[in-house]
Amino acid sequence: MNAKRVIALFWYLSVCFMVVGTCAGAQGQQAAAQQAPAQPPPPEKPNQLVTGKLIYVAPMSDGLDQWIVDFLRRWGKYTVTGNPEGVDLVIQTTDPKQDLRLETMGGTAEPRGANRPHYPIPRHKRDELPATSVWVVNWVTNQTVWQADILNRNPKKDETAPPAGPQTKILARSMTSDQLAQKIVALLRRYEEGLENPPAEKK
Repeated sequence: MNAKRVIALFWYLSVCFMVVGTCAGAQGQQAAAQQAPAQPPPPEKPNQLVTGKLIYVAPMSDGLDQWIVDFLRRWGKYTVTGNPEGVDLVIQTTDPKQDLRLETMGGTAEPRGANRPHYPIPRHKRDELPATSVWVVNWVTNQTVWQADILNRNPKKDETAPPAGPQTKILARSMTSDQLAQKIVALLRRYEEGLENPPAEKK
């Protein structure tokens, strides 16, 4: 009888040691996993403005496209082509008044022909609406990589200059087509060079 008790006690203690050992091993693995350095996130794909080489400028009103082509060639970053197929980037414009009815009650853009009352926007709000938006689009993904809204007004008193991008605005009242094109390309160039050579982080 005593021998059976000793054997039972032996098996009981063996099982207890096995359970304790398994738990301790699992906790050790968990602690090691917590101490292991985190994996770095996958690197972001470089902006197409930096890696792109071939650019197409779509037709624009008032000869703006030809002036943009001229200033792009002076810059020398991209090769300008007249063929829109297979390029890296496309520069295009949109006149929102041709595509959207902007003068609604809440200032919300709606497609033309929508069955809603047509309310005029106050003059100061109307001047804030972009007369034209200029986009640089990734031809492969059709994603906008840079945008400038052309506003028909002069800078206000003590108004700071808009940033170069990725979304900016140009206050273009009284500008000629060549002046506007020069401003567009200058802002685009400043933004692209900032992407290519980001400022060093302060320690």
